Parts: sequence; C-alpha cells; structure tokens
Amino acid sequence: MTVSAVILAAGRSSRFEDGHKLLVEIDGVPIVRRVCLALAASDIEDIVLVVPEAGGPVAIGAGPGRWRIVENREARDGLSTSLRIGLENIASDADGVLVALADMPGVTTALVTALVAAFSADQTAIVFPVANDGRRGHPIIWPKSLFAVLKTVTGDAGGKTILAAYEALWKPLSWEGIGPFADIDTRADVAAFLQRDSSQ
Repeated sequence: MTVSAVILAAGRSSRFEDGHKLLVEIDGVPIVRRVCLALAASDIEDIVLVVPEAGGPVAIGAGPGRWRIVENREARDGLSTSLRIGLENIASDADGVLVALADMPGVTTALVTALVAAFSADQTAIVFPVANDGRRGHPIIWPKSLFAVLKTVTGDAGGKTILAAYEALWKPLSWEGIGPFADIDTRADVAAFLQRDSSQ
C-alpha cells in the first residue's frame, strides 16, 4: 500500500494581522515547517508541499526536508487549485492521499500514523479524525477511487462538498487533543492554540 501526502500551503493568509500565518514560529519553528516535519517523520514516503511561489517566503519557511515543493500559480482562485495541483504531482501508484492543511500546527506524527493505519485496513474508505463531540478534523485520507472527483472541485471549498457526498465511505478515527481541530487564521488563533496546547 502506498499513501502520498499533499500539504496545502498556498493560501493568501488574508485574515492574519501583520505577516503570514504560516511563518509564525511556535517553539522556534514556523508553522508550515512544523506540519512538514510531522508528516516527514511518518512512514509516508511521498510528500508534496503546494506553495504560491517555489522560492517565496512560505517555501523558505518550510526549509529543507524530504518533501517536494510544487508551485501553484493559480492560488488566488482558491484552495481547490492547490488540491488539484497536489493530486497531479503525487506518486502514480498512490492508493490514497493524505491531505493536510499547513495552518494546523497541532498535527503530529502520531496522528498521521494512526490515520494511515486505519486506511491500510480499508483502502476504499475516507479516513479522518473526529472529536468526542463529533467535530471532524484534518488531515483526511482520500482513496484513489475519488482522486478524479477531487480534481473537479472549484473555488475555495477544498474537499468539503465531496466529503458530504460520500458519507457512505467515511471511516472516522476518534482522537483526543486539539491537533486535528485547531487551525490558524488570526493572531488570536495563535494565542488560543498556545494556551490550549500548554494545558494538555
């Protein structure tokens, strides 16, 4: 079984005050690099990082690692463009693709490993973390059977519409902690993440 990964990091960070959210450092490491390192420490061999500019600030913030950088010159047209470009650049023999958001600093290697293990048991399923209160989180692993459908998504919705349409394939993974459910859009989100993370 082969699972590739796509890290979506080409957003404009338009809601973040004074700077780019993916470059904010937590424990001395930019958020985008934290996510890359979490995936790189897992068994996923093929990792694609989608950025707005190959030599731009986000790519520089990600730094060196065993991920491949892919440029999305259509990033202004929404998240779906990054998803599509990522899918077009993963390994040709991938049985599934783990789609991660680069603005989620709480994503851990343990979470990624657990998601891949759940997918390996059923490679037709859509695997994602779920909180005790029912909230769905990220990353999400999509089976190969849905790659073509995911490429048809437009705008800034990502895979939300596809997820809703294929509920019969859901295989939620119960997960405690804030990692899969905390994304960063504002400075207040950073403060809230640091407060909740330190309390665990």
